Amino acid sequence: MDLTSHTKKLFLIISIMLTSSLACANGATLTVGNSSKGYESIQEAINSAGIGDEILVYPGTYYENIVVDKRLDLIGLKNPVIDAGGDYFNGPGVTILADGVLMEGFTITNSTNTAGDPLSGAGVFVRSNNNTIKGNILENNYRSGIKVLGGYNNSITNNSVDSNFEGILISDSHSNKITSNHINNNNNAGIFISGSSELNLVKYNIIDHNSRGVLLMGVGVNDITKNDVFENKVKNFETSYTN
Repeated sequence: MDLTSHTKKLFLIISIMLTSSLACANGATLTVGNSSKGYESIQEAINSAGIGDEILVYPGTYYENIVVDKRLDLIGLKNPVIDAGGDYFNGPGVTILADGVLMEGFTITNSTNTAGDPLSGAGVFVRSNNNTIKGNILENNYRSGIKVLGGYNNSITNNSVDSNFEGILISDSHSNKITSNHINNNNNAGIFISGSSELNLVKYNIIDHNSRGVLLMGVGVNDITKNDVFENKVKNFETSYTN
């Protein structure tokens, strides 16, 4: 084989590899609730999706407790509702187990803790890393609107977190960003950071009319700055250290 033929063959192989890689990176788009063209349930679409796919959820109310166990973009169109049904068997509205998930544009309500585990409940329960939770409405959930347990580098931004037991809870978690959320009317703390969590950034949030605004319990060093915290019933800021 001469040098020109070898070069052409090598170029063809590289082109095929790049095309394949780009296709995998872009992924497919699945839809939910789009009449006959889409899946009937969000969980059905998740189960069918490949890693890196995008799932578009059309307006409507979806009575589900969904589990995201692969990297996906999950996007709500005009705030579809995920109603967890107050189900003590399934608990959270959304449980994110995979890394790198985008969850955007949903209303998530009526979740609860699972039987025997009073701390498990959340509208969105994050047990992984590098996820983005943005532009959602979390309301009337027990316990947390959003909970991160043992996760790092998650971004929680531009959410409305209203009338849950506690707004956003971060426990045993590091280097998460909680920014530009409106957190109000929660029965316990607006933001509750506990369990040796450290290096979390809490910035540009509006935190009002909760029982406590920001509650820190047994934590390391966190960056809590430039928040608007006012008219919380017990305290705007409270810190408790445990031995």
